[in-house]
Amino acid sequence: MNYFDEYVNMYDKNIPEINHKYLHSYRVMDNMAVIAKSMNLTPCDVKLAKYIGLLHDIGRFEQYKRFHSFSDINIDHGDLGEEILRKENILKQFDIKEDDYEVIYKAIRNHNKYAIEPNLNKRELLFAKMIRDADKIDIIYSIGNEKVYSIIKEDNTNIRDKVKKQFFDNKQVKRTSKETRNENIVVMFSFIYDLNFDISLTIIKHRNLHQKVYERLRHKELFKPYIEHIDNYINEKINN
Repeated sequence: MNYFDEYVNMYDKNIPEINHKYLHSYRVMDNMAVIAKSMNLTPCDVKLAKYIGLLHDIGRFEQYKRFHSFSDINIDHGDLGEEILRKENILKQFDIKEDDYEVIYKAIRNHNKYAIEPNLNKRELLFAKMIRDADKIDIIYSIGNEKVYSIIKEDNTNIRDKVKKQFFDNKQVKRTSKETRNENIVVMFSFIYDLNFDISLTIIKHRNLHQKVYERLRHKELFKPYIEHIDNYINEKINN
């Protein structure tokens, strides 16, 4: 058993939310490996990418224990994850060079923010972009898979112009812009605009991840223009 498993076992994995984040962490680790290998990174950097994937949501477990919620209104789980890693010296439990500790801290701190903070060096920025992609890929996968994410919550509202404009301008919709369940679905679809690497878009397309989300929706006519726009966006990006 690795240290990550030991850490998570301090929490109750019988709680569905805890178990979901535990499994999510391993899937994101696998996504990081695919992205890193596609870039022909060194074996050491592939391993570093996998560790970042495994640890990126370590703040989620304590967040849920404290608040019984994954809402970052209570506490930012990226910031909390960095704090836990630093305070508990968790990285010493892994085969990681101390020179790369800051790379990990900054990647985890930035993985859930609307945008990456400025002034990261080239190496820090690379891994921050990678974990943001790997995480978003699995979020879209999870929502499209009823065995992972049992219910997609919709309502009977239309999408407001404020949200439409951001989406159709190919911008990641700010979470603060959403007011309804339907707008939250648009926010999730807009994650695709924030993907940094062609391999990430290729994974979305080849695994048909966004379409699987769409297939689960009840209000297909409402969301049809959004999914068609995403399809066109992905095809243009991959083919250019």
